[in-house]
Order: sequence, then structure tokens, then C-alpha cells
Amino acid sequence: MDINKALTYPMDDDRWITKLLIGVLLMILSSFIIPTFFVYGYMIQIIRNVMDDVENPLPEWDDWGKLFKDGFNLFVAGLVYTLPIWLLTCCSVFAIVLPAMSEGGDAAAILAGIGSLAIIVISCLIIIFAIALMLIGPAISIQYAREDNLSACFKFSEIIGIARDNVGDIVIAIIVLVMISFLFFFVNIVPVIGSLIWLATNAYVLFIAAHLYGQIGIKAGGAPKEKEFDPIV
Repeated sequence: MDINKALTYPMDDDRWITKLLIGVLLMILSSFIIPTFFVYGYMIQIIRNVMDDVENPLPEWDDWGKLFKDGFNLFVAGLVYTLPIWLLTCCSVFAIVLPAMSEGGDAAAILAGIGSLAIIVISCLIIIFAIALMLIGPAISIQYAREDNLSACFKFSEIIGIARDNVGDIVIAIIVLVMISFLFFFVNIVPVIGSLIWLATNAYVLFIAAHLYGQIGIKAGGAPKEKEFDPIV
């Protein structure tokens, strides 16, 4: 995996600053949800461009309909995959509330003990599931980029195969992204300007992640012959 290339490739594009600023603007507006779809779609297109060996993988922000569709599909897939975490979280809240609703006495003590044990078990399950999701997350994005339809995100055998065969590279990618995000996080302590810089670095980290995932996608076989895409450059 070429980490240095993933870190520096945006600067090879003559319009990288403009493209980065558009990403920053969309991230600022991401609280409205819909701009997030375009950001996710842009990431998918970078993955495709890297798999197609496009010289400058950063696409233009022009095919908004395609970006929206790809981002929306990836967003829906993310909701489905994280549904167990939300359900487990609701169960943990119930385990906390139930003893508090009791009238006290021995029954309350028993319920409190059961609730505490349940919270521990649920927390462990959430951590395990979150780690698993972190490992297959890149594979989900790659599989979608390969096949360009929502159903591709739920082809579990292919997704698990990509994750299993490239687990070393996925772990490296995760470590690189966590380290970069951690370093950039400290600029957020500077009032106003720090927050803007942090948003800019978040967009840059997304560019890096997409390139790393694209490299993994190449090792996973790239786009199928019948699913080749015209690169957006």
C-alpha cells in the first residue's frame, strides 16, 4: 500500500484547493444530512478513479445527481449495518431505566444487578460489533464502487472476502486515518479559525481514505469488466 501517494495525490491536481473547499462547505452543511450524501458519493468516485488508475483521481464536483445517488445508497447501507448498534444501545437504556422505575426494596436491588450485568454484556457486544464494522466498512465501500448498486452492499460473501483477503491493508489504512485525524484534532482548540481548519482537514482525510480504499480495491480485483465506469475527472 502506497501511503505516501494517498497523502500527497490531492496536490497533484491543479484544482485541488477548489475541490477541497467544496468538500469543506458540504461538511459544514452536513448537519442538514443531504450534503453528506454528496460527500459520500464523492468518496465513492475517488475509489473508482483510483481503481481505474486515473492520473488525477480527484473528480470534479459536477455530476451532482450521480454523487447524490451513490452517497444516498452508501448512507442507507450504513444505517442498515449500524442498526444492531442502535438496538443494543436502546436495550442498555432500558436496562438503566427499569431499576429506576421499581418501587425499591429487594426487587429493585435484583433488577439493578441484572441491569448492571446487562449493560456490561451489551457494551461488550457493541464494541465487538463496532470493531467488526470498522474492518468491513472499507470492503462495503469498495464493493459498492465496483457494482454501483445498493444490493452490492449486502453481498456478504464478497464483502467478507474482500475484508478477509486484505485485512492487513485495512488495518494499516485505519491506523493511518486515526493517526492523521488525531493530529489534526488539536487545531480545533483554536477558536473559530481552528474549527474551520479542522473541517478542511476532515475533507482532506476523506480524500486520503478514499485513495487507500481504492488501492485495496485494486488488490481485490478492481471493477468487474461488465461494470467498468467512465471516470469523472
